Amino acid sequence: MATLALNGRLLIPGRLEGIGGFADACFRRMVAAHPEHDFVLLRDRSPSPAFDYGPRCRQVQLWPPARRPWLYDLWFDFAVPWALRRYGAAVFVSPDGFASRRTQVPQTVVIHDLNFLHRPAWLPAREARHYAARFPVYARTAAALLTVSEFSRADLAARFGLEAAQIGVVPNAPGPQFVPQTAAAAASTRSRLTGGRPYYLFVGSLHPRKNLDGLLAAFAAYRARGGAADLVVVGEAMWAEERRALDGVRWVGRLGGEALAAAVAAAEALVFLPFFEGFGVPVIEAFACGTPVIASSLTAVPEVCGGAAAALVDPTASDAAGQVADAMFHLERDPAHRAAAVEAGLKRAAEFSWDRSAALLWEAVEAQLDPE
Repeated sequence: MATLALNGRLLIPGRLEGIGGFADACFRRMVAAHPEHDFVLLRDRSPSPAFDYGPRCRQVQLWPPARRPWLYDLWFDFAVPWALRRYGAAVFVSPDGFASRRTQVPQTVVIHDLNFLHRPAWLPAREARHYAARFPVYARTAAALLTVSEFSRADLAARFGLEAAQIGVVPNAPGPQFVPQTAAAAASTRSRLTGGRPYYLFVGSLHPRKNLDGLLAAFAAYRARGGAADLVVVGEAMWAEERRALDGVRWVGRLGGEALAAAVAAAEALVFLPFFEGFGVPVIEAFACGTPVIASSLTAVPEVCGGAAAALVDPTASDAAGQVADAMFHLERDPAHRAAAVEAGLKRAAEFSWDRSAALLWEAVEAQLDPE
């Protein structure tokens, strides 16, 4: 039996973003599958029943709250090492890319992507500088370094001078709530979101790298050519307000759990055109719901689509808006094309599961428990 420490800093009740969702899905499965071990969930917030993983996992709040770059250093370099000693942790599992520079305890670290190196202007300057300075150190500090896609594995290796074979891949997956809806349930969801009108959907933070401008330009091109559906935008602004009043665009803010799954399943298609993704979780969630996907052809998105997208569009192309509008009309006017996209997406989604991902993460952790 060993004690394993888990970085639960991004586990925020009702506000699980991509990395927080990854952490929660993997941690609760790891704890349930390994009752022979004890777990300590380290948080910078008070314990929450939302993250009660059972009697073998205690929640511990560490100070200070790690919400700013200089506080990140205090938390990971002083509070975390103290906790690792206090609870006799054999391994520290960090799914948010951060690591401690002041411990000899083996660390299993998941770096999801390097967007902060490719486009530092997409982050507040202090955050971008901090990540650029610390993450190369964290990557070399990790006893086991993991990421979420082959794209990110190659990117990490190239940027940090590492061997790609030494970096593991633990992909994201759709939650169990992402399933196809009945016609009646879909109609109810449309009634709630758009007054019954059909709609295309975007899901993600309202952030420059998600290319909201390109999305809105594509929707305007679709409407200008006679398109009748609305556009529903799910997500909240990250650093600056991205919402604007446009005909047919409905900004519904954050949705989670069953409400998000229902919105995805009732959509005509997910339109997802980011400039940069280490994975692209909304794509695989849409596939699992039987919802076609019109996606970006950049970074990890085509890999996640695996040939199942209804269309891939380069969002930097001069005619990207027209290409997306064409793809929307193709889905509306060609039932066979739509049916094929739905079937391909469902097959692709079946290749991902949180059970498998949690098992892959556990393999990396277990190797640190028995390095021989």
